[in-house]
Amino acid sequence: MTRSAAYRNVTDSAGPETASRPPESRTHAARCVDFVAINYAPEVTGIAPYVTDMARRLAARGWNVRVITGYPHYPEWRMHGSEADFASTSVIDGVIVVRVPHSVPQRAALVPRSRMELEFGWHAIGMHLRRDAMVVLASPPLIASAMVMTWRGLRGRAAAPVGVWVHDLYSQAVTETGSGSYLSRSLVRRLESHTLRAADEVAVVHPRFGDILVHRLGVRRDAITEIPNWNQARPQCRMDRYLARTELGIPDDEIVAVHAGNMGVKQGLENLVEVARLLDATRRKVRIYLVGDGNQRRGLEQSAQGLDTITFIDSLPDNEFHRMLSAADVLLVNEKTGVAEMSIPSKLTTYFSYGLPVVAAVAERGITAAEVRQSGGGVVVPAGDPARLIAAIERVAADDELAASLGAAGKAYSDKALGVDTAVSRFEDWLNKLAGRAHASARTDLAVP
Repeated sequence: MTRSAAYRNVTDSAGPETASRPPESRTHAARCVDFVAINYAPEVTGIAPYVTDMARRLAARGWNVRVITGYPHYPEWRMHGSEADFASTSVIDGVIVVRVPHSVPQRAALVPRSRMELEFGWHAIGMHLRRDAMVVLASPPLIASAMVMTWRGLRGRAAAPVGVWVHDLYSQAVTETGSGSYLSRSLVRRLESHTLRAADEVAVVHPRFGDILVHRLGVRRDAITEIPNWNQARPQCRMDRYLARTELGIPDDEIVAVHAGNMGVKQGLENLVEVARLLDATRRKVRIYLVGDGNQRRGLEQSAQGLDTITFIDSLPDNEFHRMLSAADVLLVNEKTGVAEMSIPSKLTTYFSYGLPVVAAVAERGITAAEVRQSGGGVVVPAGDPARLIAAIERVAADDELAASLGAAGKAYSDKALGVDTAVSRFEDWLNKLAGRAHASARTDLAVP
């Protein structure tokens, strides 16, 4: 999960006529971009904060930016407020935001999620992507991305250049989480391979993704650009631990471990419920806090009934979230056993910025473990081993020197490698590369008799 300053979910203050009118056109394609992304602000978890932040910052740098998105529904997998069955357009922070209708499945299973993506993709195409704009597909959703790519192919030479910004690997996700049948997993892999190979350019948030795209999905190496996710936490000092705990009513002598973000299948948070079960049985002074929401939360709460050492907290406003993390001794990352290469937890960018030690219960050779080790900001224990996780939490919390060293390393890594200005500049370079490749292709087409 990432946290950033609260986004205004209202139109600009100039009034309804101005609010519904796009910013003045900067018409050539090199400065005009349409994002297609089902997740956008006010969602605060997963891909949405990155798409929102990038769109807003590009607009501030003079780009003409439009985002075709869905209605807020993640990570709860339900609409925020009344369900919408119509499209709406507004201008928010200089970005044209077009929301299109789609269903929201009660659970994130493959078939109902596919229906949602089909509906979103159909309506996104129906909004008529601009002829003078490059198109950036934020993936997932894979099916919607494939639909836009097919639509683009039908337009031939008139098609705009298209790039895919890969945050999660869909085919890895269905394999590692055990979703669907062998046939459905094979179809997903073929669809993902076709979609990414058809793109003019592909941006990935981690170098391991690039390797997988090349060696497993057949994408050209020269079409791949690495643009790591960036820290979106507000530039503020961590609250005093004692003060934060006093305001939250948490005893000073408890070891507090906080897991923030989505509570989905990938996170495998049943492991943290088992941690709490062991803690209750042994009467240790360790308490687990799960902050956020997701399609697995209700089941987790039912499984944790009667346990005193685990607490569920709804997603928090920025200032309350800041206080909750400041009260922690360690910050937790947990992934389902078998999950290794499908994604990299966006929460890590926020965690590192807080200067607190991270304890990650993840696959030993997975992407998340590699990122934690590269940062120097945490320790890694095997996924699905509650006893080992408890031991790591207690060891880090009890060793002030170790905790301070890990926290400082994570903060230094955040400051050096996860800066937003660097990320936006890389993204602009990628867009210019996308425009250049498309123009080169157009010249080649014109040269063919």
